[in-house]
Amino acid sequence: MNARRRFVVCEDGSEYIQRFARFLGESFDFVPAADYAAARAAISAAHGLLLDLDFRRTPPDRLIDEQGRTAAALDAGTRARLAETQGILILRRLRAEGITAPAILFADVDDAGQAGFLRRTLAPLTLASSRLGVREIAELLGGSS
Repeated sequence: MNARRRFVVCEDGSEYIQRFARFLGESFDFVPAADYAAARAAISAAHGLLLDLDFRRTPPDRLIDEQGRTAAALDAGTRARLAETQGILILRRLRAEGITAPAILFADVDDAGQAGFLRRTLAPLTLASSRLGVREIAELLGGSS
């Protein structure tokens, strides 16, 4: 059995996974997931989930709403709202399905009340600044179980 920790990296591009693989790939395995469906498919074989918050580059038909549904046609306002919070919506859907893997959400949440609400309702969840350095990220990954 592979003793290396494996993490699903859910983002709408490849910046996080490239950075993690380049700087942390000797210690951890990273699996890309571009949307909810890919994250759901990959999480069972992973130690945890790393999520970006904003998915503005994701095609509208792959964005999920608050109920986990997708729609091919979204008005601009709805599309923007779903894209801006997609990481939260993906994690919320996974939690609703009983997925309890530790998650790290890369989001700069300045409101302490909102941060506390997210941590309570999406636990186990770590909120991490998008400006964290590689050393701090490695510490977070090593502490996840």
